[in-house]
Amino acid sequence: MPDQSTSQKSLKALSPEQTAIEVRNLSLRFGKKTALRDISLKIPKHSITAIIGPSGCGKSTLIGCFNRLNDLTPDCQVDGKVLVNDKNIYGSRQNVPILRSQVGMVFQQPNPFPMSIYENVVYGLRIKGITDRRILDDAAETALNMAALWDEVKDSLFQPAMVLSGGQQQRLVIARALALEPEILLLDEPTSALDPISTLQIEELIFGLKQKHTVVIVTHNLQQAARVSDQTAFLNQGELIEYSKTDTMFTMPLKQQTEAFITGRFG
Repeated sequence: MPDQSTSQKSLKALSPEQTAIEVRNLSLRFGKKTALRDISLKIPKHSITAIIGPSGCGKSTLIGCFNRLNDLTPDCQVDGKVLVNDKNIYGSRQNVPILRSQVGMVFQQPNPFPMSIYENVVYGLRIKGITDRRILDDAAETALNMAALWDEVKDSLFQPAMVLSGGQQQRLVIARALALEPEILLLDEPTSALDPISTLQIEELIFGLKQKHTVVIVTHNLQQAARVSDQTAFLNQGELIEYSKTDTMFTMPLKQQTEAFITGRFG
């Protein structure tokens, strides 16, 4: 097993062709409050990256930078760069709606729209102007299969999405994001409101997604991070304390802060 310094060096040495997201000296403020301080890291393509840390440390804020979701918050100021496929998404020519279709987001609480299961999945495609029923049908079936939900809902596609259980609703929301064929999928504590069985279903789904997608998951559950991710970033008070391969971080953390958090001495 490689040592911790080797693990960190291997992540830093990724080429642009291997990198889905590169963060360079990123700082973010909401008004006078600093939420992120000088963060730099590279997230590999077709992998699962977990972001961990105590409540309020900046985990959700960080992934909100990856599709410029923080732009919706008043007085948000961003310094530094976030490169997606080697292009700075904070550049003046960035088309933000297109970015958000390429970098999808799933939130902590399932948020299906008040419409049918089918219409939830194809909603984004309709917004893009796609009306061909064959295309929509194929996209819905493909996305629901990828979200491991097709077999459960294929005979009730036109029932209200609200009839689904919490776990099914979260998989539906993931299917809705996948229908747009994003390169990157951001998951902000996607299982925190779910029961253990639904959590296991979502984790199995996440693990399978990296074959075609890059996944970044914020989680407060350290066991979940250890189970599903390839690499883990540990944040505290808006700073990146440590970033390395998950197996080495959880067995040989380099920083005392990391070890204290992983072992439950704080956070």
